[in-house]
Amino acid sequence: MSEPGPVTSSESRSSAAVFVSYATADRKQALSVCEAIERRGVKCWISTRDVEPGRNYQEEIVRAIRAARAMVLVFSEAANNSDEIKKELSLASRYRVPMMALRIEDVEPSDAFAYELSTRQWIDAFAGWDRSIDSLTRRIGDLQGTETAVSSSTRPGARQRQPAIFPPGVIAITAGIILLIAIAGTWLLLRPTPVAAHSMTVRLTAFQRLSPDLPEGMPDAVRDEIVAAFNEDGVVGVSTASEPPPGSGPAYALGAAIRRDGDRIRVITRVTNERSGANLWSESFDFEADQLSRVPRQIAIQAGNVLHCGLFGASTYSKSLPDPVFSDYLQFCQYYWLDPQSGKMLNSARRIVASAPDFSWGWSAVTIAAGAAAFDSDSGPRRQELREEAIQAAAKALALDPTNSEALAARTAAMSPTDFAGQEALLKQAIGARPLDCGCEHWHYAVMLQNVGRYADAAAEADRAVDMLALDPDSQFVLADSLNVVGKRDESKRHFDSYIDLNPDRFLAKDNIAVMEATETGDYSAAITAAANPKLPITAEQRSALLAAFRAMHSGSPIAKSQAVKALSALPDDQKNFVVIRMLAALGASHDALRLFIAGLNSRYDWSSLLWYPSMRGVRDEPAFPALVGRLGLLKYWRTTHTKPDICKANDPPLFCRMI
Repeated sequence: MSEPGPVTSSESRSSAAVFVSYATADRKQALSVCEAIERRGVKCWISTRDVEPGRNYQEEIVRAIRAARAMVLVFSEAANNSDEIKKELSLASRYRVPMMALRIEDVEPSDAFAYELSTRQWIDAFAGWDRSIDSLTRRIGDLQGTETAVSSSTRPGARQRQPAIFPPGVIAITAGIILLIAIAGTWLLLRPTPVAAHSMTVRLTAFQRLSPDLPEGMPDAVRDEIVAAFNEDGVVGVSTASEPPPGSGPAYALGAAIRRDGDRIRVITRVTNERSGANLWSESFDFEADQLSRVPRQIAIQAGNVLHCGLFGASTYSKSLPDPVFSDYLQFCQYYWLDPQSGKMLNSARRIVASAPDFSWGWSAVTIAAGAAAFDSDSGPRRQELREEAIQAAAKALALDPTNSEALAARTAAMSPTDFAGQEALLKQAIGARPLDCGCEHWHYAVMLQNVGRYADAAAEADRAVDMLALDPDSQFVLADSLNVVGKRDESKRHFDSYIDLNPDRFLAKDNIAVMEATETGDYSAAITAAANPKLPITAEQRSALLAAFRAMHSGSPIAKSQAVKALSALPDDQKNFVVIRMLAALGASHDALRLFIAGLNSRYDWSSLLWYPSMRGVRDEPAFPALVGRLGLLKYWRTTHTKPDICKANDPPLFCRMI
């Protein structure tokens, strides 16, 4: 390995990044560690992200280690067997870079690592994610101001050693005291990190196969999929123990009964508190019998997302949530994840805070639900009342817990839809606060970035959301949609496929994507086939108008296009959605598309994102468009934040870009 040149003053450790060392198999977990550290204000360097294309990979690693403020080793079974990590540890030792090990798996170091790790600071991430990252960043912070002096004394050309200031006797006494402190400090640093006081675990109990014609291994398959669905975030987890854990606190358990019901498979899930015997949440899921093989994963996705939501929220409370309150919270999570009904979701959230007014995340649930209900209400006093309720609930949530990132992110939905700079400030605050296990704060930020035309940045935020919870179809969709808009079609397709796979009816989801994205992909043949699916949630009028439009675009006939424009324009106002507006723009009816866009303002939180699709190019060239971006607050945002929509960075930007 050739060694790069000397480190410059700009690379001094006092301002340098923390080097994240990891095994290739742990790339995703290492990125999560890196991002979690950076959310706490400490810059990281990680090879998978920071080695630029075309650069010598090994030289960049040597340079980064030598300049690093510290090294964080993401330790696992894979890392334990990695020769490359051994080289990186050797370099860290050579350049006197402090190293801390973060174990993501309960693995003892092999002989090759035992010597290097025997005297290092050791933290167990699986014993509590937030707590371990907080501890890690505190220890990194403790290095500030100490490492430069150490490293400068070992480099060629360093200052000459100064004469002794204290007489030998004082030095000996001081050395003895330092030794005692070091021994005590080493014990404190190396002692095992205790399990987080409020980690939340659900025990998997009976998974019963009630119909003998179902596969014998189906209950075990469901259990395995649920275990796999719960990522190791240190807060929410699953247990397959044969008995509830000892203690007096709640002991949550998940069980299910699986049976054939005619031509469908029904799975009834149930969450209980084994300590009290209370039934906390129960839901039945129905699947087509011909999709039998997908049932285990779908149960893991749907029940898993509700449980993630409920257990994570409960983990933030200073004490155990009473059974009735936790039951209401799980009901809120069901309406949030599985069955979006803003009215019922708001009722559940209100019951939570009525019973537990000191529960911060109960108030953030009210913020989410009231914000959603506001968008579902017609403009007027009712919508304003709901927005006020959301704002006040967020204030209460943050007064109880300033790190409530859910409240910070959800508060943006109740803000003025033209205050994009204010929304972004809150979302950045949310990302810098407590990470959500669902990555929802990154999802919110991605949608906000779509609204202001920054789809490339939106893709990066959506990617972070997917890293946090890959089983969230909404995050997969926003990521796929963003990648599609910026022209990364192959990457986009992978995430659209993931979105499709995460849906209970994958065929319906596939057809839905084909119809929604036809104007951007140009695959009108697939859209024609998909629009014929009777299960698509569109009216007969929409189906007929869209089919005419898809066929017109597929044929290229000017007459057919003109007739399709008339059919789309004749639809009732409540049926002129995203797809219809983009379709009109694709057909060349830019003025009609712009008129419908203006008519639909404030109908959806992501309405402005519609402007930046490739199919809307003609709309952006309309004479009224510059005034519209001013009215929407977009011009003010771009000027205030010194940013531009992606399309203004193209070779042939629209005329309005000159106004920024």
